[in-house]
Amino acid sequence: MGNCCSDENREARRRNEAIERVLNRDKKNARRELKLLLLGTGESGKSTFIKQMRIIHGAGYSDEDRKDFIVRVYENIYKAIRTLAEAMDNLQIEYELEINAVSPPIAFTECCQYKYHRVGVLCNRY
Repeated sequence: MGNCCSDENREARRRNEAIERVLNRDKKNARRELKLLLLGTGESGKSTFIKQMRIIHGAGYSDEDRKDFIVRVYENIYKAIRTLAEAMDNLQIEYELEINAVSPPIAFTECCQYKYHRVGVLCNRY
């Protein structure tokens, strides 16, 4: 019966040492980890700051993230141009070229093919 208890004690001690090693490793990792609380109003650049730190000091972006950014960039460009054209109409500003007054350059009539995604753009002006 003494052998049985000593085997159980050895197994318990081995498990305890393994747990202690994991805890010590996690404790060392936690000491190296910095936490930062960013406070600010909406649109103040908190997310942009984190993205820049990720680019500069981290592994950068995955291919999937890059693909998503391509679509967002083109959508933002489209929306900005559309807003400008609407403002020109509201302010009754003439187009420099007559062809743009009939068919403004932002009125894309077909889908645009980009490297990763096919981005559909509205056919009508607004």
